[in-house]
Amino acid sequence: MGVVEGNDAMSADVSGKTALITGASNRTGIGCAIARRMAAGGANVVLTDLASGSAVAAGIERGSIEGLQEIAAELADEHGVPTLALPLDVTDDSSVQAAVSAVGERFGRIDALFNNAGTVFGAPSVLHEYDIEAWNKTLDVNLTGMLRVTRAAVPLMQGAPGAIVNTASRAGKKPAATNGAYSVSKAGVIMATKVMAVELAPLGIRVNAICPGLIETDLQKGNVALRAHLWQVSPEEARERLLSTVPMARMGSVDEVAEVCAFLASQASSYITGQALNIGGGIIVEL
Repeated sequence: MGVVEGNDAMSADVSGKTALITGASNRTGIGCAIARRMAAGGANVVLTDLASGSAVAAGIERGSIEGLQEIAAELADEHGVPTLALPLDVTDDSSVQAAVSAVGERFGRIDALFNNAGTVFGAPSVLHEYDIEAWNKTLDVNLTGMLRVTRAAVPLMQGAPGAIVNTASRAGKKPAATNGAYSVSKAGVIMATKVMAVELAPLGIRVNAICPGLIETDLQKGNVALRAHLWQVSPEEARERLLSTVPMARMGSVDEVAEVCAFLASQASSYITGQALNIGGGIIVEL
């Protein structure tokens, strides 16, 4: 599913909004897809990531700041919108504040915040044997990092309708055996979303979460490899086993996730807050 071009064809109007996206340097990832969708809709787009240099973390290649700047430039050229690329380490208060301050100086406010940065350390491991350092790192990025960015961004979101969209996961609703730190961190994101929705409503800020299921990303490739290892089968067979759990019998695309995010950032969802939306082809059907 590709991104639909042109505001008239889009149900979620995000034109003129300023959007800050964390975890946006991976071209195949959800964060970059959100940036593309928001730019295609006419939003000012700020792409951020831990991109001080090319590296690999948790098996996922991390982009460079130059790569992040290239994506930002491409979006600006293609869609004619202002863009900004900034390094942002969600585990470092000073880095978070510097990035948010730069957004304030450039655009004056933030209308939509997408807390998308996430990772996992220490998997596979059963929870009672989980390495504590790996546990702490995972929660620091996925849960506390989301809080750090939100805390810094809220002052720039008050005074007009604003929206925060936190990337959780189906793992936050359904236990992920041998991947407990990730599962617990995403469950925390869901509850934090609900708390913030109640607390920030008087400020005109809505807060929702998305819970992607099996989405075609580099992180999903890692999940398939993990399952292949645990099940002692080939990656191809592991993928088929995973797909057999999805009623729609396919993986979702990052563009499909981004479309939901744009809806949650727009006034089309003006009476929706405190929700954790499943995006998984029916793999999870309860709330």
